[in-house]
Amino acid sequence: MSILQADCIDFRYPEKPLFSQASLQVCSGSMTGLLGPNGAGKTTFFDILCGLKKPDNGQITNPFTQQLYLSQTLMTPPALRMYDIFKMTALLCSPAPINKCHIQEKLARWSPRILDRYNEIWSKKSSLCSYGEKRWFFTVSLLSIAADFYILDEPTAGVDPEFRFHIWQCLRGAAQDGAAILVSSHNVDEISENCQGFYMISQQKFLHFEDGEAFKYHYQASTLDQAFIKAACGADMHKSSQPIRP
Repeated sequence: MSILQADCIDFRYPEKPLFSQASLQVCSGSMTGLLGPNGAGKTTFFDILCGLKKPDNGQITNPFTQQLYLSQTLMTPPALRMYDIFKMTALLCSPAPINKCHIQEKLARWSPRILDRYNEIWSKKSSLCSYGEKRWFFTVSLLSIAADFYILDEPTAGVDPEFRFHIWQCLRGAAQDGAAILVSSHNVDEISENCQGFYMISQQKFLHFEDGEAFKYHYQASTLDQAFIKAACGADMHKSSQPIRP
């Protein structure tokens, strides 16, 4: 098993510290979630992992040889068709040639009900696609490219419930095929339901939780959203107390 390890990461912008002695790990064959309010540092940490930013202190140990990063912002040239955009992406990112049949084979295993809609979007002009269509199309296409580590920054943002479901199906499929996946979201429910453990950014640290129940218990909360709010505010915890009822 390969494990990415971030140890004691410090990072600050001139006007704001983001991380102080923050540590996490991501294992092959699993999905790890990353939660945090706006401005907590999720995207900055992904940039650090990809070498786009350098931490002030700490160490990243990354044994993975092929990683792909889906950023939070997705822009596509309006005049091109979606297959043209994917082909350009594959040329830049894929270690080997990849075609539509390769993608369809993986989707047929991971989430077969998405195939018809995928084929429909494949030939559609980018200018005629909604943001949600572009987002899920690009996400599941990227997962079809051979990689051992995928970093996805809020892949389900702006996507309707049907295609959020398919995205998570494909993410689970990629993890079952052996990839390590680190995924962020503001939706604590989907992270807790789909990931094999997650981290919450709170007080400049990465706090690890095995599941949603552990998250609620840690913050004496009766709902996941309540736990998220308390964590984002840096609330003090008293584990011996009973959860607060709404």
